[in-house]
Amino acid sequence: MAEDAQQQGYTQWAPPAEMADAVDAFWQFWVPRKPHRGEPLPRQHRVLPDGCTDLIFGFHHAPGPVWLAAPRLAVVGPMKRFVLVDLEPGEVSLGVRLRPGWAQTLLGVSPRELCGLNVSVQDCSPALAQLQRRMEDCASPDRAMALLQHTIARHWASFRSVAKPRAVHALGRLQASSGQVRMAELARSLGVSERTLHRDILNEAGVPPKLLARVLRFQRAVSLVRSRECADLSDVALECGYADQAHLSRDVRELAGVSPTALVG
Repeated sequence: MAEDAQQQGYTQWAPPAEMADAVDAFWQFWVPRKPHRGEPLPRQHRVLPDGCTDLIFGFHHAPGPVWLAAPRLAVVGPMKRFVLVDLEPGEVSLGVRLRPGWAQTLLGVSPRELCGLNVSVQDCSPALAQLQRRMEDCASPDRAMALLQHTIARHWASFRSVAKPRAVHALGRLQASSGQVRMAELARSLGVSERTLHRDILNEAGVPPKLLARVLRFQRAVSLVRSRECADLSDVALECGYADQAHLSRDVRELAGVSPTALVG
């Protein structure tokens, strides 16, 4: 699940270099309890698809010695298009965003079964339910985030020497090219049929390879538009492998629900 980095209250941290192929980022998102300088509190947050699976510890920040209320640890599977999340004052989320192909390995959950869903860990993983209890016992949000980071790092270390599934190599190629690789070429390079490639990626990433490629291309385009002032959309479309600017705009509207310029407005 990709959080909109332009939204007030969002911070993310890169993982250690050795974990970068599995972990996209650790992140924190909070909603102020009171308006700041007369600015209205945000009511909704637009979350964009990115092919990732997130483990999210959500709670309401409680002032005083008890720092959290209504805690919930959940797994959010890969998304096919944007969602609008309702926000409540004082709401806080701590999370880790796992790259496609790593949810099963690091969390023990199937991204295919969780595609488009937000599921409490009590319903999908006893081990993660135990992690929730440990996070609830932490003395502060910072300690809870440190525990989350340590847990993911420990899981990563235990799988570091294990042979990676064939699909993980294919997913690495897809991500490195931002979705700009032909499935026939990718399947041929791995010595498998396109049908086998489709099945492998669907099982490991939770979405079909062509949809994942489309989402990765979309993410690259959004990143370029946001990083360039007055970006020329036709140049962005060409760089990201779209047929033309109109193709880019249609894809962004379908996946994000708004126009490319609205995403940075």
